[in-house]
Amino acid sequence: MTVSWIRNAALSGLLVAVAGCGGKGPETGEAVVVPEPNASVPTVGTSATAPAATSPGAATPASTSTSAPAAATKAEGWGTFKGKITLKGDAPKPKVLAEKGKADKDPTVCAKETPIVSERVVVDEATKGVKNVLVYIPKPTAVNPEAVSAVSAPQIVFDQENCVFKPHVLALMKGAKVDLKNSDPVSHNINSRLKNNGFNQIVPASQELHQAIDNPERSPGELTCDIHPWMRAYWLVLDNPYFAVTDDKGNYEIKNAPAGTQKVVVWQEAAGFVTPQSGEGVDVKAGAETSKDFTIDSGKLKPE
Repeated sequence: MTVSWIRNAALSGLLVAVAGCGGKGPETGEAVVVPEPNASVPTVGTSATAPAATSPGAATPASTSTSAPAAATKAEGWGTFKGKITLKGDAPKPKVLAEKGKADKDPTVCAKETPIVSERVVVDEATKGVKNVLVYIPKPTAVNPEAVSAVSAPQIVFDQENCVFKPHVLALMKGAKVDLKNSDPVSHNINSRLKNNGFNQIVPASQELHQAIDNPERSPGELTCDIHPWMRAYWLVLDNPYFAVTDDKGNYEIKNAPAGTQKVVVWQEAAGFVTPQSGEGVDVKAGAETSKDFTIDSGKLKPE
């Protein structure tokens, strides 16, 4: 009788211990806040201790851990953020990097028909708009899955044509696959000096290679061709889809940005950071277009 009682008591204690050992998951009745107009939005910038969504459209379960930080501010809708980058003052005269037919290397291909001119500062004469300026949100308060899909869909091609990198400035999201294309009948190499995505690829004449870009960067980085040293380009890699490169009129546009105050960064090759590196606050309006123009002072451009 005594032995039976001891055995039953031990079993009861074991059951109590199992029940109280963290086996209880998130409550199924807990509400998950879903900002409109999307069904679910993954958040950015949470700690590794917070549970991660399994796909861009999956909602993250509420955490019961007191050590996990609060989720990023939910988006009260989405808006389009657009504007123009202009130059204040006189534009510097473009530097000729290789005169027609007189390139230091492979002159039968490089600058064969036209001179190679620096793209360090490209300004539209009529509008004073500055081309190849990066505008981006490094730490958005939320991310719209449609914005992720939009930047993931296009094929990204980084070409070498007439001994010039095209495009001169490229922005992309981590996880992208870039086609390293060589349209020239001579070999090039692409030497990436990005801190987190360094590589050095020889691209044979008229061939194409593929490069995975897996890591975000804190700032834009330079790429060069060691065979043709005048060749330079810049890449920005983010962990979110909110970036743009200005067109030849200085215009930019970022769609499906989270409404509310976002820190926006502007960077230009010769000027560096036009805004603080941490960003300048801009209030993005939900369901509308928010316009914000920026000016680059020509007196602050660094000489080539």
